[in-house]
Amino acid sequence: MEVEAMRQQAEAVLARHAAVRWHSEQRLLKRAKRSIHFNDPKYPQQWHLNNRRSPGRDINVTGVWERNVTGRGVTVVVVDDGVEHTVQDIAPNYSPEGSYDLNSNDPDPMPHPDAENGNHHGTRCAGEIAAVPNNSFCAVGVAYGSRIAGIRVLDGPLTDSMEAVAFNKHYQINDIYSCSWGPDDDGKTVDGPHQLGKAALQHGVMAGRQGFGSIFVVASGNGGQHNDNCNYDGYANSIYTVTIGAVDEEGRMPFYAEECASMLAVTFSGGDKMLRSIVTTDWDLQKGTGCTEGHTGTSAAAPLAAGMIALMLQVRPCLTWRDIQHIIVFTATQYEDRHADWLTNEAGFSHSHQHGFGLLNAWRLVNAAKIWTSVPYLASYVSPVLKENKAVPRSPHSLEVLWNVSRMDLEMSGLKTLEHVAVTVSITHPRRGSLELKLFCPSGMMSLIGAPRSMDSDPNGFNDWTFSTVRCWGERARGIYRLAIRDVGDEPLQVGILQQWQLTLYGSMWSPVDIKDRQSLLESAMSGKYLRDDFTLPCPPGLKIPEEDGYTITPNTLKTLVLVGCFTVFWTIYYMLEVYLSQRNMASTQGCRSGHCSWPQRSQNSREVGTELESMPLCNSKDQGGVESENGGCTTTSSFLAPEVLSEGDWNLSRSAKSLLDHPQHQPPDLLQVKDGQIC
Repeated sequence: MEVEAMRQQAEAVLARHAAVRWHSEQRLLKRAKRSIHFNDPKYPQQWHLNNRRSPGRDINVTGVWERNVTGRGVTVVVVDDGVEHTVQDIAPNYSPEGSYDLNSNDPDPMPHPDAENGNHHGTRCAGEIAAVPNNSFCAVGVAYGSRIAGIRVLDGPLTDSMEAVAFNKHYQINDIYSCSWGPDDDGKTVDGPHQLGKAALQHGVMAGRQGFGSIFVVASGNGGQHNDNCNYDGYANSIYTVTIGAVDEEGRMPFYAEECASMLAVTFSGGDKMLRSIVTTDWDLQKGTGCTEGHTGTSAAAPLAAGMIALMLQVRPCLTWRDIQHIIVFTATQYEDRHADWLTNEAGFSHSHQHGFGLLNAWRLVNAAKIWTSVPYLASYVSPVLKENKAVPRSPHSLEVLWNVSRMDLEMSGLKTLEHVAVTVSITHPRRGSLELKLFCPSGMMSLIGAPRSMDSDPNGFNDWTFSTVRCWGERARGIYRLAIRDVGDEPLQVGILQQWQLTLYGSMWSPVDIKDRQSLLESAMSGKYLRDDFTLPCPPGLKIPEEDGYTITPNTLKTLVLVGCFTVFWTIYYMLEVYLSQRNMASTQGCRSGHCSWPQRSQNSREVGTELESMPLCNSKDQGGVESENGGCTTTSSFLAPEVLSEGDWNLSRSAKSLLDHPQHQPPDLLQVKDGQIC
């Protein structure tokens, strides 16, 4: 009671006081710091998401999560050996409508348990992207609000057509295709998508996502220990993909990582045994636990990039495939690495063959995406095929060929500044790995597009192989391009020949001033001031593009087609052989050479039956004395069927040509011909 009386007395005093306008009793409030915390037991070990041991050496994503950017509304599909979507870290985010099994031709991409092949690769990649948080299990995905799908294609024979279907499967549902695979990383393979695969990539960026373009994220490869280079990988070399390399926890290039001029950026993965690898979801088949701490390689880097792109698409769904590439170029961060050959180009972008344009930073990517307006249309220029047939000299000398791209060459396309530069070459050489190819843009920016490889002893050289580079991004397109080729091998008798080459430029009508203005605009957004729900730039409507109608041939269907084909071939050969033998038999039968021909007489039996003629000579001929002989110059025939239309009186021995011609209805078909007055 005393406390209540004191409270009332205090209120009365405050109410009468001239300086007090409002008063209220204050109570203790409970508030929590806005920091990210998950109950997933392995989240503290996910240093690539939040590195507490070395702050700053992570993808800088927690600030994006705090603003509720988690990849909502975006679907990422993992094209791999399957996705175990029943694992509790994946099941809530699984997208069955975006999934498919091309190996078994059914909608379920569940991996087949195989202790030898270890089909857990796709499941691990899926967990990196969209593992569910706060379920007290394993870890967290970088875009844990996104949907995750799987396309199973790597657990069996792979054809060009299957690969093409995988790139376009459900491409109006799936936004991002994460591909942590490629040709053999053995330091001697030159391979990539074939005709259908190339067409599918191009079709995907043009028609996928309602016309904004499917995003294809590919790993640069793990052949570093074999001195491999991702310019010999046609997927990493494509202008339609986002090529992602890896750095370890300390920001260094791991032993397995490959270099190339087409590298767009890098992100974190495992390194040597002394450094931490990536913690992610795992399958629980083959005695798996559903969680792993040992995911590594560029296979682990590509899904992280795919997840960060999903965050970008949440805040700006209408970003095109080229917008994604531009934002990566504009926002990637460079860092000190004494092994990296960082070089700043004419447009102000720094690039190295080891790390591309730098390390992906989720905060910078999302803030830039929020205010991004689309780049102009893709412009291109293709030179003529330049025939050379010149010998490649031994190092230190080199063969240099030039091509001048004039202002007039670019007027029709409107191309002003570069994005990708591609060179297609045909070179013969007894040892392909001894060749070194460098491309110099008009600014002088050098790209090592074809690095020597000690393990590549292929004697066939290059046949229309396309090398590409992004090191001239943003530079002017007009000017002289120089291709330098030399032989760095030590075999004294080997001689290479540059047969032909062709230059292709890709870019836009942006001017250097436009690029500088865009750089300034993006830097002003890095404070996060636009990363709020009440700020949204309008998006144009997407195109209404029907779902793909491509399909692959299953093994059972293929077997059926093979059997039908073999059956058809057998009967075709049988029929042709029968026709051939019958024609040969007819050709061996001599026709009437002299004398007149007559119809054979019916035998007594044939008169009774009315259907069969007796075997007898068909022609009468004269011998040397002028006496007619039934057998001279004629052959006998086996019994054959007589037409039923002929009456008994029609079969007289003496039927002249005139009488037969006067009554053509009595002629047995295909047996009569008139030649030199004879009827045979």
